Amino acid sequence: MDPFYTNLLEQLLPLYAIAFLGYIVGKFARIDIKSITTLTIFVISPSVFVLSIAKLDFAAGAIIVPLMMFALACLFSLIALKISKFYMDDKTSYLAALATGTSNWGYFGVPIAFALFPPEMVAAYIITGVSFQIYENSLGLYFISRGHKDPWQSFLTIFKYPVIYAIILGLALSAFHIELPSIANNILGLFKGAYTVLGMMIIGLGLSQMEKFSIDIKFIATMFAVRFVMWPLIALAIVATDQHLHILGDDFHKPILLFSIVPMAANNIAFASHFDMNPAKAAMGVLLTTVFALVYIPLAIKLLGLG
Repeated sequence: MDPFYTNLLEQLLPLYAIAFLGYIVGKFARIDIKSITTLTIFVISPSVFVLSIAKLDFAAGAIIVPLMMFALACLFSLIALKISKFYMDDKTSYLAALATGTSNWGYFGVPIAFALFPPEMVAAYIITGVSFQIYENSLGLYFISRGHKDPWQSFLTIFKYPVIYAIILGLALSAFHIELPSIANNILGLFKGAYTVLGMMIIGLGLSQMEKFSIDIKFIATMFAVRFVMWPLIALAIVATDQHLHILGDDFHKPILLFSIVPMAANNIAFASHFDMNPAKAAMGVLLTTVFALVYIPLAIKLLGLG
């Protein structure tokens, strides 16, 4: 086998193994997924992002890409919410709105970025990922809470979750060039491992709590269309345009393309479970897009010239 694909599989297969382990443990140990998702949302994710972002060099030229991707995530989610209400119930529509503006760029995509890109492109990939975290913890959080709350209550919910504050703190530390003590690197390494393991395990835990495997064809079809058709087309258009305008910079082209081909975010399960918004549908969507990604991503990497 081509060494490149061997290396890529070495990065991907452990992620699938962790998700499968989560399913086995969830089936036989009856672990409460809400406790795991609460730990991930309130402790693990904020710690990873504040420490990671503080280490990045946020030059002015690097700000436009996260802003652009954040705007696209908001646009995709609003369109999905509007259209899906014609063929989905309200809860599923709000779940679809959250899911279309997010992706598994962190738990799933970061190991691939390290396998594919030089350090400067990995940094560009992480910088771009900030936009998805801001979306997920602002408009995405608003949408997923709308199944049980009125618009004002859902708006206030945004300010009760810590990731957005962690991102702001990380940006402030980076902007003012405040260096963290060396022990922060050790803490970051520990939390990054927990972030990936718990994030992928949530997929298995979510599936383990399904009494029977059922597929909402309309929801799944929407997720596949958005994640594997619409996002890649938009990313290709952005890169093709910038190759003529030279605004974003070459270091961002491949990271943007990688962002466009990763599967549904595992955090969709965490938020759906936390807010009781069809977590079984979220888990099935994440499972199917993640399984499909095992074949799709190597092909897409080859076609897009990311390797």
